[in-house]
Amino acid sequence: MRSWLTGFILLLVPALAQATWIVQTLIPETIALRTPTTQIAFDLQDYPPKAFPATYPASNLEGGVLPVQVFSNATGVWSLLLQIPDLKDQNGVLVLPARQVLYRVNGGLWLRADGTPQIIYTQAGPTGDWLEIRLEFALELLGNERAGSYVVQALVTALRQP
Repeated sequence: MRSWLTGFILLLVPALAQATWIVQTLIPETIALRTPTTQIAFDLQDYPPKAFPATYPASNLEGGVLPVQVFSNATGVWSLLLQIPDLKDQNGVLVLPARQVLYRVNGGLWLRADGTPQIIYTQAGPTGDWLEIRLEFALELLGNERAGSYVVQALVTALRQP
């Protein structure tokens, strides 16, 4: 009987054995952007205007707004930058300076592009979810622009402050 009890205990011991591991997770610090893939176009209806300078809003964006969505889980300060370069032809000749492109953020004041990256939004800490920043664009014509097709390029980047 004793050998039977010893055998039973030996069979039971492996069933009661346990192992433990430390499970670690690393969620990386992230700042991510989502934007629609579209060109910013201006429909110059009623051209020429009654007087110059004349401002024409972007016409191909839904409601005239380009939605930029940003997600951040960073604890520090981060910013969104917008850069609109000068418009040049295929030969590199200046067609339209960047300062004739206007933009505004979330319905705020109209600002002029200047060809360099400009801080358009700053926040401290995480967004919690996708945060939508609404950009609107307008083109200011002075009357001395050449005829032709103009394409505005806009580059939005996110930057984490050190």
